Amino acid sequence: AADYCGAQSCKAWVENVIIKDHVSILEPNDLRRLTEDARARHADRLYEAAGEELAKRAPVDVLAKTDSQVLAEIVDRHLPKRQRRVQELAVVTSNGKLLIYDTATGSSLRTVDAHNGDINYVAYSFDGSMVATASDDHTARLWNADTYACLHTLQHDRLVW
Repeated sequence: AADYCGAQSCKAWVENVIIKDHVSILEPNDLRRLTEDARARHADRLYEAAGEELAKRAPVDVLAKTDSQVLAEIVDRHLPKRQRRVQELAVVTSNGKLLIYDTATGSSLRTVDAHNGDINYVAYSFDGSMVATASDDHTARLWNADTYACLHTLQHDRLVW
């Protein structure tokens, strides 16, 4: 169909419409595989459209299986950057709590029951959208920095630092 338009810009527009229509009906795991394959084959239009759709609607368990480079590019290109209204400081406790403070006022913003043991490590993601914690309870957890909902838990057979 794109060849009937003649003009290159018209052809590109038709291809984009067809691609977006196709990726919108795929199941999340099929969409993940298509995104990874399009990146590997340097199919830029397909990769862009599939990555955008994957960022919009893929559940965490599907994203967890995504190639790390593809996932990093999806986050960078398609997820809105978090705008912090306040500077936050994350403090961990020996009883598994994650405490969030406003650095300007020192006021407590939130307390999260994060782990069942000492928390050994806490860090914000580069864009501030996630918080990672590691604990003596043999888990590392990834948290949404807006809601502090647990996004993913990684189990280990030993303490996590």
